Amino acid sequence: MIPNKSNFKFQELTPITGVKPYVIRFWETEFPEISPVLGDSGQKLYARKDVETILRIKKLLFEEKLTIPEAKIQLQNEESVSVAAPAVHHDSASHIIQEALALISDIKFRKKW
Repeated sequence: MIPNKSNFKFQELTPITGVKPYVIRFWETEFPEISPVLGDSGQKLYARKDVETILRIKKLLFEEKLTIPEAKIQLQNEESVSVAAPAVHHDSASHIIQEALALISDIKFRKKW
C-alpha cells in the first residue's frame, strides 16, 4: 500500500516497495519511466507514479518472470495504450501483446529458463 502523499524520498522506497536500494538505482538506469527529481535539499524525490512504476516493474520481473527487455516492452505498451487515441484498436493490440507475453512466460516456466 502506497501512503497517501505525492512525493517520496529515496529511503522511503524500500519499505513501501520491498525492493532493495541498489536494485531501484539500477532500475532507474534501465527504465526511463522512473524519473525522480532533485528536491531543494538535493535529495531525489519520487512521484507517486514512480513508486507505482517500481511496483509494476517488480511484478513484471519477479512474479511474471519477464526479462528486463520484455518488461521494458510491456511498460512501453501499457503507457502507449493509456495515452493513445482509439481505444478499440489499442485494446485489441494490447490484448494480443498480453497473450504473447503470457505465452512467452509459460514457455519460460515449462522450459525452466
